[in-house]
Amino acid sequence: MDADISSLKTANGNEARHEIVRAAAEVFMEFGFAATSIDAVAERLGATKGRIYHYYGSKAELYFDVQIAAMERLLREIEPIAQGEGNAAERLEAMALRHATILMEDLPMQKVAVRGLERELLGAVAARHAKTLRSIIRLRDDYEQIFAEVVDAGIRDGLFVDLPPRLATKPFFGALNWLTVWYVPRRLQKPEDVAEIARTLTGFAMRGILKGAQP
Repeated sequence: MDADISSLKTANGNEARHEIVRAAAEVFMEFGFAATSIDAVAERLGATKGRIYHYYGSKAELYFDVQIAAMERLLREIEPIAQGEGNAAERLEAMALRHATILMEDLPMQKVAVRGLERELLGAVAARHAKTLRSIIRLRDDYEQIFAEVVDAGIRDGLFVDLPPRLATKPFFGALNWLTVWYVPRRLQKPEDVAEIARTLTGFAMRGILKGAQP
């Protein structure tokens, strides 16, 4: 039976559950949904699979929680920026900078989320969890809508190229999210290195949407 999305959310302060989700994200990132097993997650965690089954009834539920944790962090940190001070271009730049930084800081979970549900969950697995899948897709849509509303404001103010906001948002996200394909943290990487990558990528994305920006 499909679980309600609220039952899958990582509980605040539940360190054990949080550790399981983070370990699972690493394994899902490396091997994908089909090739990941609860045994593999337990091995990565350094625990028994019984510990995982205490919190999760199936691999799919664990996979959903990784998705939810990734999206909830983005929503939690980006929405206040979208509603903050500054014109649309200033807010969008700050949103993009934080988005790119989170992708790098939290790469396993964010890469699993960016990779998407549709390619990973097919057939009977997807059918059994249709309600939860729809709920996670709504989270994604809500997140994209936050950006689309700021883009719309910028278009109306003459700051951005004149395109339908949802259409303009797609390549903007594409430029940022491609980071999850090529980015590999270096062993001795410093926070300022992450900040520089985020600034460079944000500048590239902004040049694609600002009206009159030089390529």
